[in-house]
Amino acid sequence: MKEFLEKIKLVDYMTTEIEMQKDEFVKKFKESVDEGSVDFFSGAFDVFSSSKNEYKGHVGLKDFEIKRRKRMFDVNMSFAVAKGKFKSNEENIIVETEINGFSGMMIPFYLFLILFYLGFVGMIFFAGETGNDEVLMAFPFLIIHAVFMLGIPYFMMRRGVKRMKYELERDFFYLTKE
Repeated sequence: MKEFLEKIKLVDYMTTEIEMQKDEFVKKFKESVDEGSVDFFSGAFDVFSSSKNEYKGHVGLKDFEIKRRKRMFDVNMSFAVAKGKFKSNEENIIVETEINGFSGMMIPFYLFLILFYLGFVGMIFFAGETGNDEVLMAFPFLIIHAVFMLGIPYFMMRRGVKRMKYELERDFFYLTKE
């Protein structure tokens, strides 16, 4: 499944080398992340938080798991979760990150939509066989609607991965400059 998600660009990887001691970087990174869960439903009340931090999750000495905090009136709905590991060599730290934009809660959504549209296609062809040819005109509109209903969430998840990758690269850079 992971290989398929990589192919359709819902999972991406990045490796960042930072010129800083591991303990110092982890301390700064931990200060910029609020402790909390990164589950699908955990962000429901994020909009009511007064925290200035952009991320929510867990940062430890060896690894981290974060997601972007939801804000009031934020139109960029992102489900992307970043998981990473810290590795250090002499005076640098290497951050290996996996960004996953696909939530397990999307599986029932897609299954329901596919079954829904298959049911409608079956009804259209059944009505067409009974001699009602006007119903067959609904088929192209149903296909267009299905493409949008299945495609829009996919492109939102894909954009969330690209955006999370960009923002993490930017934030890692700024953490070294403070």
